[in-house]
Amino acid sequence: MRIWIAGLLALLLAACSEPDSPAVDSGESGEASTPVVVDEADSAYYDQLRARWLELEHADRAAAAQTLEPEPEILSQPLPESAPITPVIDAAAIPAIAIIIDDVGHSLAQGRRLIALPVPVALAILPHTPAAQRLAEEAGAAGKTVMLHQPMENGAGLSIGPGGLYVGMPRAELEQVLQGNLNSFVPIQGINNHMGSRLTAEREAMDWVMRVLRERGLFFIDSRTTSETQAAFAAEAAGVRHLSRDVFLDNQRTPQAIDAAFNRALVLARRQGSALIIGHPYAQTLDYLEQRLADDLLHSEGVEVVSVEELLARKYRR
Repeated sequence: MRIWIAGLLALLLAACSEPDSPAVDSGESGEASTPVVVDEADSAYYDQLRARWLELEHADRAAAAQTLEPEPEILSQPLPESAPITPVIDAAAIPAIAIIIDDVGHSLAQGRRLIALPVPVALAILPHTPAAQRLAEEAGAAGKTVMLHQPMENGAGLSIGPGGLYVGMPRAELEQVLQGNLNSFVPIQGINNHMGSRLTAEREAMDWVMRVLRERGLFFIDSRTTSETQAAFAAEAAGVRHLSRDVFLDNQRTPQAIDAAFNRALVLARRQGSALIIGHPYAQTLDYLEQRLADDLLHSEGVEVVSVEELLARKYRR
């Protein structure tokens, strides 16, 4: 059954590169623009593909990946009576979350909904997708973070689409593919892995990836699709700024589950100072974010939504 499902998913991914819908322009009348061919009707297929990957790839470790060991409570020491009490407002001390939305690039409409969000959500764009360059340009102009969502080999044997990195690739080939993906659209501030449970567990391959990122001055976000990931160790050794995912927002695509995951991230942010959320451009996720992020989270929850770069700055400011 798994082989049959993997074959079906491979066919769906192959279909992603051959959209047949009419060209979509910039939406601004009277201005010429380069056509972008995007098949909005295929969004349901991409959603099914992501959901099936999550089911297969995370079947044995979904519970472990989301389980958080409680940290011991730290009791503050009382101030000496003679010590003055001086209130200090430090922006870096405010609990913060950052949000990355993966698998962007197939749908112009989905990407524009993300760009329109009133907080600095990052767009992780798949290489060689029909709307990649247009969305990167629009996101960059709007001040949003733009990332390469780099396909990497997974443990379920599912197709990862064009521009993939695989275990066993010679270093020269791996670097050539990665460089080509990084040159496929601009701007790019950093990358994170698409799938990748197999490749990110290979230290040598991740060392090669990090050397490319160091040369380009890019950061790396580990999506943590496996507990055996070597990405953070490789990034640290190469001097590449990096963060790791804390919460997957939409492993389950119901409003209740998405809300529970978002609230878990808020709790984490209050506990450890920050939390990094990764979601996908599902209709349910976009609807939820548009509604939830319309509120002032700093006022209502005591947690600020910041950019990925701000989370990195907080980490490396210490």
